[in-house]
Amino acid sequence: MFNFLARKFIGNPKKNDQFTYRLSLISLSSSIGIIINVLLFAMKISLGFVVNSQAIINDAFNNLSDSVVSLMALLGSNISKKPADKEHPFGHGRSEYVISLLVAILIMYVGFTLFINSIKSFTSNEFTSLSLISGTILLLSIGFKLYIYILNRDLHKKLDSDLNLGVMLDARNDIISTGAIMLAGFLQKYVSINLDAIMGIIISFFVFQPGLEMFKDTVAILLGKRVDSEIENEIKKIIMDEGMIEGFHDLQIHEYGKGRMAGSVHVEVPANLTVETVHSAIDKVEKRIFKETRVEITIHMDPTYCLIEED
Repeated sequence: MFNFLARKFIGNPKKNDQFTYRLSLISLSSSIGIIINVLLFAMKISLGFVVNSQAIINDAFNNLSDSVVSLMALLGSNISKKPADKEHPFGHGRSEYVISLLVAILIMYVGFTLFINSIKSFTSNEFTSLSLISGTILLLSIGFKLYIYILNRDLHKKLDSDLNLGVMLDARNDIISTGAIMLAGFLQKYVSINLDAIMGIIISFFVFQPGLEMFKDTVAILLGKRVDSEIENEIKKIIMDEGMIEGFHDLQIHEYGKGRMAGSVHVEVPANLTVETVHSAIDKVEKRIFKETRVEITIHMDPTYCLIEED
């Protein structure tokens, strides 16, 4: 279904516009997440009031809060699409990381809140059990959440998007927590301890930990994490493939959103050749680096040696 919608609303990716196409796929997946969560909210809230089930009503508002994560992903991808301007000469690609940081904080908050509420309810003598209709609704919810999880997992692998990762983790947490609630509800009538609270404490750690990892990874990028060493090695190889370059130093690469990188490097070139000759060779190196690595690099020429022509 997603591929059909992508072809219909986005079309085929343009060869020179992979950055925008990638963000459009993220926007589409986020929109699907919003629609599914809002529909689940409407369905559960209606049924909850009809059967007078507080559990279903609470789960309905949980779906409404889940749509906020998808809404944040949609916002982040759309802001990242904005072109460069006077104040942001390298574009707005890092907005994706800022929103991802907020999503990570939200996931950690949910995990922490779940832990506190589970501790508070541990001594409660009011045990939760599930009716057949409540179990059916929760099972249906798991089915929808499983689709959101698989969709965003595949897009995360394909696009390397922290926004899709955040939505994926949120959906996974819902699947685990809803499944645990169902299990505790069905087993509760056979035991005298509060299984719902115990499950809540266990689940809180599963929810909080990936949010913390996502938070640390995103902060590292925003603070200037080194780019993939494979990209650096490929650039080094391309530079040294040019015969007149004897060496290089001060290679710096900066990331301004996934798929948008810029950098600079100093190369050692002959001092006894014309500027036009050296510049022509360096220009070819810059174009090859961009073609093969998508890094817009600026090369500074250091005339450090003389080329000896053979007789």
